Amino acid sequence: TTSGATGYFIEYGGSAIRSLTMEGRLTLCNLSIEMGARGGMIAPDETTFAYLKGRENAPVGEEWDKAVAYWKTLKSGDDAVFDKEILFDAADIEPMVTYGTNPGMGMGVTQTIPTVEGMNEVAKTSFMKSMGYMGFEPGESLLGKKIDYVFLGSCTNGRIEDFRAFASIVKGRKKADHVIAWLVPGSWMVDAQIREEGLDKIFEEAGFQLRQPGCSACLAMNDDKIPAGKYAVSTSNRNFEGRQGPGARTILAGPLVAAAAAVTGEITDPRTLIG
Repeated sequence: TTSGATGYFIEYGGSAIRSLTMEGRLTLCNLSIEMGARGGMIAPDETTFAYLKGRENAPVGEEWDKAVAYWKTLKSGDDAVFDKEILFDAADIEPMVTYGTNPGMGMGVTQTIPTVEGMNEVAKTSFMKSMGYMGFEPGESLLGKKIDYVFLGSCTNGRIEDFRAFASIVKGRKKADHVIAWLVPGSWMVDAQIREEGLDKIFEEAGFQLRQPGCSACLAMNDDKIPAGKYAVSTSNRNFEGRQGPGARTILAGPLVAAAAAVTGEITDPRTLIG
């Protein structure tokens, strides 16, 4: 939930976490705030060191070796005791979408919106208000739901690997005619990488335009606002009422879900377009 970790600091561990790229780890730690945590961390390892080596301001030579030796100590001991441990099997997690008006209202893309059964009156009132704003019904599936906008960007999901993932779905396909798509790199460095790798050509051939780096539709900056009542599949991190424009309806998702929606014009399980 949006308050499940309030007041705490989260350490992420396990084989699925260790297999993440540095960009994926940054996204995950970034999202810790969305469950109320004060912060999130992942123990540094070879992935971390490879990401840092050679970067501006990174130590070099003997100083680099000293730094790595120190960084290797920055992890919880095997005997560490945590206030709470929560275990997830990554194999059980499918592509996700949100159906409501806060990041905690999420579900697997093939699942259905919860019903009010078992909710207390306060929770029920809040839930139904959210359903009214989004134009959804309890128990409804979002698969096949027509969408109007797609936003790939933000500090959460505007990194190079997010654009690679998006490109992997749209390559050889075309953007749905009725969909307006905003592809916004998270930084000028990411913009340069996109062009170096030729991803911009893939986007152009599929009918997409790469925009200048910035916050853009994440929080309705400048003219990048979703009109009232329109549905936007967004790779940003917040879907509050009006976050992307007055009356805008935001469905948070990852880059693969966003790409699938962009080419089909509706909420689609990206796994059906892979391979």
